[in-house]
Amino acid sequence: MDDADLRERLEARLMSHGVYVTELDSEEGRLRIAYETASPGTGVPQQEVGRVLNRLLEAQSDGWEPTDVRGVVTDLDGDDRGTWRADREWLVGHASGDLSDVDLSQRVVDTIEEE
Repeated sequence: MDDADLRERLEARLMSHGVYVTELDSEEGRLRIAYETASPGTGVPQQEVGRVLNRLLEAQSDGWEPTDVRGVVTDLDGDDRGTWRADREWLVGHASGDLSDVDLSQRVVDTIEEE
């Protein structure tokens, strides 16, 4: 699955949740996903991080090769809300059953850096 296929899949499944993918690119073994959130307030909405992560896990089961992921979150005005990351080893560990849903989620939530 290439970046264009992955972006199309993410856009289609996240838009109904108020998450709008604005950029998706891979370079040097890392996937960067930039998206706008329609959620009110400040910071990175954890529910949306979970939604993006779940879509990536679905894509992984459909053939996407996991890589380090960095999420960059802005509001609808383009103002920075924060970042998060998911390491490749966590995604691989989850797929092999070595890391539970809860453990994976907690690791990713712990990486959130808010603006």
